[in-house]
Amino acid sequence: EMHTRSPSSLFGSKLLPNYPYKNIKGAEIRTWRIGHWFSWMFEIDHTVKGRKVDHWTIAEKSNNIAGAVDNPGDSTDSIKFLGNMNTSDECWAKCNETTPCMGWTWHGATLGDWAFGCYGRVYDEWNPSPQDDMVSGRAPHVNPDEFRFGAGGHQGGEGADTAQEWYIENVLEELDAPNEFFFDEATSQLYFYPNDTESPPPTEVVVPQLANIFEIRGTMDHPVRNISIDNLVFTANRPTYMESHGVPSGGDWALQRLGAVLLEGTEDISISNNTFVRLETHAVFLSGYNRRTSIMKNEFAWLGMSGVALWGRVKNGNDGTGGEQPRFTTFESNFCYQIGMYQKQSSCFFQAVSAQTRLAKNIAFDLPRAAINFNDGFGGGCEMVDNLLFNTCRESSDHGAFNSWDRLPYITSIRNGKPSTVPAENDMHHNFIVANYAADGGCFDHDDGSAYYDMHHNFCVYGGHKSDFDGHSKISRNSLHVFPFVYLPVCFSVSTQGPPPKGYAETYVNNTCILHANEAYINIDGTDLTDFTQVDDGFVVGHNTIYVPGGADGAMVKGANDQVVTAKKFKSLGHDETSKFIDGNPTADMILSWAKDMLLGEEEHH
Repeated sequence: EMHTRSPSSLFGSKLLPNYPYKNIKGAEIRTWRIGHWFSWMFEIDHTVKGRKVDHWTIAEKSNNIAGAVDNPGDSTDSIKFLGNMNTSDECWAKCNETTPCMGWTWHGATLGDWAFGCYGRVYDEWNPSPQDDMVSGRAPHVNPDEFRFGAGGHQGGEGADTAQEWYIENVLEELDAPNEFFFDEATSQLYFYPNDTESPPPTEVVVPQLANIFEIRGTMDHPVRNISIDNLVFTANRPTYMESHGVPSGGDWALQRLGAVLLEGTEDISISNNTFVRLETHAVFLSGYNRRTSIMKNEFAWLGMSGVALWGRVKNGNDGTGGEQPRFTTFESNFCYQIGMYQKQSSCFFQAVSAQTRLAKNIAFDLPRAAINFNDGFGGGCEMVDNLLFNTCRESSDHGAFNSWDRLPYITSIRNGKPSTVPAENDMHHNFIVANYAADGGCFDHDDGSAYYDMHHNFCVYGGHKSDFDGHSKISRNSLHVFPFVYLPVCFSVSTQGPPPKGYAETYVNNTCILHANEAYINIDGTDLTDFTQVDDGFVVGHNTIYVPGGADGAMVKGANDQVVTAKKFKSLGHDETSKFIDGNPTADMILSWAKDMLLGEEEHH
């Protein structure tokens, strides 16, 4: 279950305001990619001193101003346009004549409006990108010290070699703001910067020692049964970010089998009316065999990782017929916010290699990524009903308020009692979801092969139907989609894949969808709109009501190779003859009235 942790070092000591440090060992670097989900945490082991470079460094086929200048001929505070030069040698000479000029980049003749442009770097910034017909040079300089890492690494199931934002902690020289502290392990001395100048320093300090505060362990053959954990406050467990992570299944996550409350080998455990606040780890973790765990009416806030995480076990890579997984878990009436303060790939609720979960009446908001995440399609049989999700994906994108992946087929007997890679259907209904911030995958972001979901009677703001990368067998019906967005404004999107084969269609029926003028009703950009077999076998679309200025002439249908036709033309070809297109948009009061009637109605509300 372990995975590789990298990279191994960081160049950037010159960026630290109080560098050099007397003792760097044990300091921590935390870094992340803005707008993405990659995050890293490393403990610094030692420093390699920088060295003086007393000659120019010339890099062929490289661009040291990539993305730093918007238009040809522009200058910025750190980059100066030095003019057009016929050769890179002329650009180099011009830089030598200019003060200050710590580097230069020259564009060759093939680069259009940028051709022959020479740009100088005011400061020593060197991070060239590969690019043909370009040359960059760096002036003599002193390399900054390099920090070599020890423990730690990527916090997710995948990563990159470069990051963006980062900070350092646990060094004495950076103790310069209220409520910061530093512990000198060599002298056992604790330094604390108080939040005011008049109060005396604290007389008591709590140092967390446990990762798992409550640990309940049995086995599948001898489970621990019938324990209730009620009306407690869980806070202040120890950080574990630097410890080994595992990849639970085919999704993007990596995590650790630990939590403030850890269950393994249990049946009928109740966790209710508790407060989980300011914890470093997951609040509740279900590992391996667990049955009928009830997690109800808890508050999860200001957590370093996720609220609740489930991770089962299989044999031979994908055989789940042994049953060593969390099943029949109830997660109901919980309140989640400010989750994933450090580990950005975090959610209010996460499951991997788990099945038959019920998620009901929860409220989740203010998260860096999805509120609810299914890392795989294991087993199915889950129900998600009456939840309110909003303010998700505040620090990342390429995601939705709910997210799923299904990259690896698992064998279970959940669907019909016989071993099969086909899971039972997941029932997602009567949810109120707002896909705001950067939840560009919509309300239900079904990614990478996700299949066997029935989504109905949902009120989705800024989210429609999504499928990609061989997804199939999903249904959106009887739902209200208001100004939906799935990487583009669209009600129904099956993108970056061809049409599903016959018998595995994606379905969009009996929905109400509200669009702005000339936005997409349907996006099936891997499907030839002139191929009737592809369209009719791969998609079931009909009986929808679309509000859009211009009616059927104002809604677009997009296909492969930049095909675009109006919905009116699409209907005339014999497709979706039953949907209605109404010229204009309903009022906000009308939309809210429809949403209220649907969410509170009795239809299929069990």
